[in-house]
Amino acid sequence: MIRSIWIERVILLLFGVILFFFVLSLAISITINSDWLYYIFIKLEHLDKKVFLTSNELWHEYKTILYYLNFPWIETLHTKLLLSVSAIHHFEDVKKLFEFNYIVLLITSIMIGIMWRRIFTKTEWWNLLNLFKVSNIIILMLVCIVCLDFSNAFIVFHQLLFNNRDWIFNPANTPIIKALPELFFETCFIEIVVIFELVMYTFNWFLKNRLRRE
Repeated sequence: MIRSIWIERVILLLFGVILFFFVLSLAISITINSDWLYYIFIKLEHLDKKVFLTSNELWHEYKTILYYLNFPWIETLHTKLLLSVSAIHHFEDVKKLFEFNYIVLLITSIMIGIMWRRIFTKTEWWNLLNLFKVSNIIILMLVCIVCLDFSNAFIVFHQLLFNNRDWIFNPANTPIIKALPELFFETCFIEIVVIFELVMYTFNWFLKNRLRRE
């Protein structure tokens, strides 16, 4: 009996971890494809003037970069914006991160589909809700820390994910950096957090309603 309870809780914990990474990956996927957000920045920050393109041309170049990053069969990045060799290497690294994120999204969604019916036949959902509360507190604390000093957090983020310094662009030979302000990436970070919280809140609401009916 005790062993059965522990197995039950381990399964719930595993499900919670898988759900966490699924929602995070989903939020990242939605955000990195929010080209409309970049168009807003083009208009508000006049980014087109910094690279001597029209707003529509710059938006098209941004979408071209997104196509390259999103689709494995596009092996070469073609853009009007001048790119240094190190910048090209950096985009290749970013492309691998995009692919990794989509793989995580696919695998976690399959695992949730497999575990869903098994979990819903059990009665320890309140433990999962408590797990969500704890994870929410941790996430909000991390968000506050990042927002207090986003510039430094942005640097640390790159140092952790990339084992080179190709992400440091020189505006002289990689003018695209002028069209990618730090505020844009900070806004993307906020969008990821908002989407993550909305999805988790929706799941919590659904779960609580189900538990009340049982």
